Amino acid sequence: MKKYCYKRKDSRWEYSRLQNGLLYYAIANTYRELVEKIPKIVPRKKNEVKRIKMSGKLTVIAYFEYYYNTYIENSDLKKGTKDEWKVMVDNYIKPHFARVELEKSTIEQWQKFINGIKKETTRGKVFQKVKKILLKAFVTGKIKKDLTVGLEKPKQKFKQSRSPMTLEEQKAFLAEAKKSKLYAFFVFSLIAGSRREETLRFSLSRDLNEKKQTIHIRGTKTQNADRHIPVTKGFIEFLKANMKQDSFKMHSTTATKKTKDIFNEINVDKTLHELRHTCSANLYFLGAKDKFRQLYLGHASIVITNDIYTNIKENIPKAALRELYGDLYLDFDDKVDDNSSTK
Repeated sequence: MKKYCYKRKDSRWEYSRLQNGLLYYAIANTYRELVEKIPKIVPRKKNEVKRIKMSGKLTVIAYFEYYYNTYIENSDLKKGTKDEWKVMVDNYIKPHFARVELEKSTIEQWQKFINGIKKETTRGKVFQKVKKILLKAFVTGKIKKDLTVGLEKPKQKFKQSRSPMTLEEQKAFLAEAKKSKLYAFFVFSLIAGSRREETLRFSLSRDLNEKKQTIHIRGTKTQNADRHIPVTKGFIEFLKANMKQDSFKMHSTTATKKTKDIFNEINVDKTLHELRHTCSANLYFLGAKDKFRQLYLGHASIVITNDIYTNIKENIPKAALRELYGDLYLDFDDKVDDNSSTK
């Protein structure tokens, strides 16, 4: 710890040093913030510096910092999850609640803060985190009132049901994807029907069995999610030729954004997850039985496969899919049945 730095009773940090009649003074919500301020301090005469008095009360920022350092930073959570918490504290809480005492904050104040977050997905995530932290503050005696009572979950807009791409949309998507460095990632998602995290976990050296012509999809979402699915020799050769590394090394948000960029380029309103829906529909058009598609996609129930992942809006001829994908998809005429396809 740097000399002349100390933590105040109100949980903020202060730097105060008198030298040659000049006072070097700064205050910050965290020690790290204070250290960054110190080199930028402009010394002034002692009587010209207005010191910020200590209230002796716990501030919103101080408690959120304390919660992050105590429950999140050294936990076994994934780095991406920890980063989300840190961003929430630094980018949302600090700018909005500067010097606000936790005990004096109101439900109305918190509700206005939540509702003011523009992005819908971020608004929902911040709401869940804020509610969890405020409840912890109450049950541990840091505040006398439960600020979560009456705090309403932000309403979400009606979500359009997901659906597979049409044949023309698939053509346009593949043509645009081919220009991208993530071409193999997109094709893998379309052929294997894997979820985003499952695709990112795939390792060419570890999960490809050329002898059995299967790939291991390391899923954890349902009891059927971890699965070995059959693939064609053509798909295996495609992966070996197009995967630049042993795995798809990228952050999950990067994968989502890059997929959305391609859909925006071809003017189609879809998401990365709809590549999985497209795979399900393509398997259906190619003649795969429902039970095979359930196991191939790793669904817990065949009802999900039939009711959600068979939202067919256009019948695509088998020949058209073969022309577009070649031998990347399996042939269901006589090579695959429900019992030997997956395990």
